[in-house]
Amino acid sequence: MSIEPLERKSLSDLVVERIKQLILKGELKEGDRIPSERELCEQFAVSRASVREGLKILSLQGLLSRTNAGTVITTSFSSILEETLTLKILLDDTSYEDTTEARLFLEKTMVRLAAQRITDEDLKLIQAHLDAMIDAEERGNNNDFVIADIAFHQQIAKASRSSVLNILYNSIIMLVFKVQTRVGYDASVMKESIKYHGKILEALRRGDVPDSENEMQMHLLDVQERLNHMTGIDKLKAGE
Repeated sequence: MSIEPLERKSLSDLVVERIKQLILKGELKEGDRIPSERELCEQFAVSRASVREGLKILSLQGLLSRTNAGTVITTSFSSILEETLTLKILLDDTSYEDTTEARLFLEKTMVRLAAQRITDEDLKLIQAHLDAMIDAEERGNNNDFVIADIAFHQQIAKASRSSVLNILYNSIIMLVFKVQTRVGYDASVMKESIKYHGKILEALRRGDVPDSENEMQMHLLDVQERLNHMTGIDKLKAGE
């Protein structure tokens, strides 16, 4: 049996890991100012050079930003995880069919939770996104329609109040809509999509869990079938 030697990490890498752990634990949040270099040296028991190198790495990764008030956290750990999962999907050459299958599972679960947890403010925002879809369809603007469509579904995801499901959902949804934008919706798809979105919203207003889940499933399966019929999109890759 061949055993590879353990990887030796530099002190700057350990500084990076430690700060990421603080973000993961919620001890450092987006917008928080991190301790000074001197304080970090004392807390981590490393040299200032190691701290500076670690902070430089975190800045390049988009986690830190220098402001007049000091160095602050610029993104949340959930954003890092979403980007990592999205990259993993792309690198694995995941098919569009696999991606939409995962989307169906996630959205059915989230709309079911949303029907139980949704607020009046959530409903107002979802209605606004539906209105934007209707306006885009009337103007024949495919790009604006897709943007409003994304916002509609993302607001339902937020209304589920499930941070973990939102991370998983956000890691795939932009890949799905990227393909749909490239293919484009024709007028019939947009009109039918608006009808389904209206039914989903009404079920959410009633707090009807079974209907919310059923309408979402019917909508997503309908969109998938129409797009497959139009272009054979089931053979495309999610990242293409």
